[in-house]
Amino acid sequence: TAQQVQAAFQQIEKECSTYLNKIAELEQEVNEHSLVLKAFEKVEPSRRCFRMVGGVLVERTVAEVAPAVKQNQEKIRAVVKRFEEELKKKTEQRTAFMNKYGLNRQGGGGGAAAASGEQSKPSASGGSVLV
Repeated sequence: TAQQVQAAFQQIEKECSTYLNKIAELEQEVNEHSLVLKAFEKVEPSRRCFRMVGGVLVERTVAEVAPAVKQNQEKIRAVVKRFEEELKKKTEQRTAFMNKYGLNRQGGGGGAAAASGEQSKPSASGGSVLV
């Protein structure tokens, strides 16, 4: 029925939106990690710093923390890449769904345009890093 088609389409749209939000959130995390690593370049490796581990603030040296931050950044980038691939699949699924049932986007721009624009747009919010 038309209601089932609409519900299925809305579910696909919701999943695309969820992927976009999660990708943006993770890209912000990558940017924060970059800021920390950049701050670490300006200080000596023996300088003490604090790192949040499982909700507990622990004292370490820059030399101990920098590799862990870099590794976390790479893992987050891998997850972002995987989510972007999933988003691409969902977008293709949505397009196929729209073609199959003859649906037109009445909202204008469409999710695919928003997806590609959102992925390439870097976040420009500043943050503070205590070292």
